[in-house]
Amino acid sequence: MIGLLADRESAQRVRGALVEAGCDQKMVVIFDRQAGEGLAEELVDRGLEQARARLYAEAVVKGGGILVAAEAEKADQALAVMNRFELKAPEEMLHGEHVERAQSIEEDLKVGKQQAAGGKRLVTSIHERQVEKPVTLHEEEVEVERRREDHRLSPDEADRAFREETVELTATSERPVVSKEARVTGEVALRKRAVERREVVRETVRRQDVDVETIQEKRVGPERQA
Repeated sequence: MIGLLADRESAQRVRGALVEAGCDQKMVVIFDRQAGEGLAEELVDRGLEQARARLYAEAVVKGGGILVAAEAEKADQALAVMNRFELKAPEEMLHGEHVERAQSIEEDLKVGKQQAAGGKRLVTSIHERQVEKPVTLHEEEVEVERRREDHRLSPDEADRAFREETVELTATSERPVVSKEARVTGEVALRKRAVERREVVRETVRRQDVDVETIQEKRVGPERQA
């Protein structure tokens, strides 16, 4: 982007505004008459059409204009900054012509791509539940049986009968014993695969056209007779 100013002070203000708007200070250059004949080639290298580059170079070298050239990532924003100032057309600096300007502007839609990370996560959780399982247990019981008897003992039988002794009868019973065994019942796996999808981006772009209209003549002063 280039802008032609009438004096260096105005050019310095434009340069300061561009830097304040985010342009790299090294990418905003001011050219004056000292640039000489090589200015046209410099402007061509910066992307200006050759005939237009020669015209701007003459406006600087011969017409005494000051040229501000800037390279910016956000061209629309930098152009809006330049348009806040009174820019000159090369013809004004060369021939003193008064030129009024209007710009034709058209927006281009550029669609880029940006990576976004997402996916799925496996999270294990433990749940407890009550489980009932029947079991049959065997158990022995010791029963006491008493009988009433009435018969006579002989002296020898009586001697044998009267003695101290202990009689035991052991009974067994089963008790439930609980143990747990872990078993794998399933598995969930995450697998990544690359796919492509096509998406149409719709956006509104603006365009500004310049139309030329003829102004109808109207009386601007008193009528005079010849």
